[in-house]
Amino acid sequence: MKILTFGEIMDGGATVFHSVATVDDRSLRHRFEGVIRVDNPYRSLKEHIDELNAKVPGLGIDEILIDFSELRFCNSNGFYVIMDIVEALYLNATEAKVTVRRLDDDDWQRETLPILLNVDDESIGRRTNFQNVRE
Repeated sequence: MKILTFGEIMDGGATVFHSVATVDDRSLRHRFEGVIRVDNPYRSLKEHIDELNAKVPGLGIDEILIDFSELRFCNSNGFYVIMDIVEALYLNATEAKVTVRRLDDDDWQRETLPILLNVDDESIGRRTNFQNVRE
């Protein structure tokens, strides 16, 4: 597996959040890990989002796994940056099937992720499956 792009948020000299995209053949995995509590997560993650938009289109991706199972907290400002990351994946790998891994017992992930991903949009909904996992 090869790291395609990596973004992080630092707080007090320590990494508190990772956003990592890896590629293996025609599969892409994107993992969110940690907490987003900052007022402007774009300050830390803009380059990561730009790299996704630049690198994903030429990969010929057939499947994407977006893993939220290690995301411990996300404030409302973090919602927008997550939406931009997910949009970069969906729009730049237009034919790929998407599996969203989320925590089964986390109300926020079960209720909010479908809204953030916009699964009510037919073109997104038909490509998206949810995989519920236990913590």
